[in-house]
Amino acid sequence: MDRKYHLICAWCGVLLLIMFGLGLWPVAKFFPPHMPSASAADIASIFQQNTNAIRLGMIFLIIAALCLAPFVAVIALYVRRIEAGSPLMAYIQLITGTTNVLLFLISPLIWTAIAYRPERAPEITQIANDLAWILYLMPVTPFMLQTLSIGCAILSDKSEHPIFSRWLGFFNLWIPLASIPGLMLTFFKTGPFAWNGIFAFYIPALTFFVWDFVMFVSLIKAIKLRPAD
Repeated sequence: MDRKYHLICAWCGVLLLIMFGLGLWPVAKFFPPHMPSASAADIASIFQQNTNAIRLGMIFLIIAALCLAPFVAVIALYVRRIEAGSPLMAYIQLITGTTNVLLFLISPLIWTAIAYRPERAPEITQIANDLAWILYLMPVTPFMLQTLSIGCAILSDKSEHPIFSRWLGFFNLWIPLASIPGLMLTFFKTGPFAWNGIFAFYIPALTFFVWDFVMFVSLIKAIKLRPAD
């Protein structure tokens, strides 16, 4: 296959960040995140006052989730080249990455459903919004396993000319540490561990953005040095 398709898939990682950033922030105005401690009436008011902006923003987020799929696929391809005959880590990366695609899709669809009938009872809007934010931020374990599998594969490459630099392997092994606090958001409605807090939202979000960009740069280098067969 022509390596241009590999490059397109890698560039989907950048498009993912752009669409995610635009959809969440200036379009839907979901940044900073809604306060978990906000009342049902306050949450309902957000969706009633910004209905069409939220609907449009969710389209951006759905496209962002779509962009993650080819990005995960091209990572799996180059991890598989490292492992040759036993691509266990490549399969783990592909499965967990696909799981992340689905998780990235579900919450925007829930927010879309809320904005579809914003006049409904505020309590219904609140519980649906709670569900969407929790689904978006709490299931960090697939991403943690995804980066661990990438890191293990890279560090197992003993070839004379490795596909990825060893520092990238250690970088991927470090990533899960920044994601763990997301699991704690279920216990908090205020403070740094709430879903709008520094440990549950800002650090994991920044970590994902940095990971995505670093993997993009590394993939571009690997693709150009090792064109597709």
